[in-house]
Amino acid sequence: MDRPIENSTQRNRKLRPWLFGLIGIALLVGALFGLRKWIARPVQLSDIALATVQKGDLENTISATGLVKPSSEVLLTSPISTRIKKVILENGSEVKAGETILELDTEFARLEYSKLQDEQKIAENNVTRLRLNLEKDLRDIELDDQIQNLQVQSLEAQLRDAQRLEQIGGATKEEVEQAEQNLKIARLQKQKLENELNFRKASLNADVRNEQLQSSIQQTTLNELGKRIALTKVKAPSSGVITWLNNALGTQVEEGAPLARLANLNSFSIDATASDIHADKIKIGQSVNVRINRNDLNGTITQILPAVENNTVQFRVELQEDSSELLRPNMQVDVFIVNDKKLNTIYVRNGAGFKGGRLQKMFVLEGDQLVQRELEVGLVNSDYVEILSGAQPGEKIVISDMRAYENQSTIQVK
Repeated sequence: MDRPIENSTQRNRKLRPWLFGLIGIALLVGALFGLRKWIARPVQLSDIALATVQKGDLENTISATGLVKPSSEVLLTSPISTRIKKVILENGSEVKAGETILELDTEFARLEYSKLQDEQKIAENNVTRLRLNLEKDLRDIELDDQIQNLQVQSLEAQLRDAQRLEQIGGATKEEVEQAEQNLKIARLQKQKLENELNFRKASLNADVRNEQLQSSIQQTTLNELGKRIALTKVKAPSSGVITWLNNALGTQVEEGAPLARLANLNSFSIDATASDIHADKIKIGQSVNVRINRNDLNGTITQILPAVENNTVQFRVELQEDSSELLRPNMQVDVFIVNDKKLNTIYVRNGAGFKGGRLQKMFVLEGDQLVQRELEVGLVNSDYVEILSGAQPGEKIVISDMRAYENQSTIQVK
């Protein structure tokens, strides 16, 4: 048989949900209080990175990557058509000036040299023979001229005799005219010989000179081949390092074919690349900082390639200290292009705490507390951040990542 429920029992059942709710709220408040207390725990100074706000000049830079390259490379080529006989050094070897890198076969070239020597001797003999022949011709013409002069003198005497005989009736007028005619002919023949003699004297040196030029050309060819044979011992013209070498023994190479590439290690430049989004900001003459193992070298952009490849702009940097001991061939370096510069501004060292944006909340050390402030940021580079407002020179800013405390206005430090 059912019995009615007592009033006290019904009242307890109604109060029980409210009681559980109050207990839950109390536990939640306690948890939040404990969590807040845990979050607000003091911070060790040794666990955060602090940077002092400074005042001075600040540069805005564009980041790029670079490769150290020798400022100059020498390409050594084959002086003759031949084959590679001997390889003495290998690719990557450092060489001194005058050191032999490889040797070429000279057998055929020496045979050709011997042939040219014989031809040169023949050319020299031709010069001597021509001079002797021309001098003989000159002497013969001079003798003929002397004989003709005697004939003229004889005919002149005959004409005078004929004229005297004509006066005394011993010769006719026709005989006198014939003597005059013979004399005129003899004089013309003498003039012709003299003209020939003068021409031969004038042309003698020219003819000999022409033959000497042919001999000189032959000698030049001979000397050139001799020099090229000497160059078959391929030697380093200056100290450097071999960056490429044809080391295939027995390979046939034509005259002018590349044999080795030698880099000069006395000076270097930088071949750099940057994202093409900065293409309009990269100009010839801009200052550049090249960072090597935390050391900076100053340089200038001297060349920009017109084509964009793989979404990058390529340019060359000439260094002020292009012979620095920090530089090594094919070394990867960081390049910073100076795009803007502010004088006498306030800045602080860059760090993980700066997340980008013009306004950023950062913690500043005030006594034994870190107080969150809103900083206005200006120029930013890989090293420093310009502070337009929110901090003063000498103050210390937390530059490490403080996202875990972003909801706190102050943090106790110890």
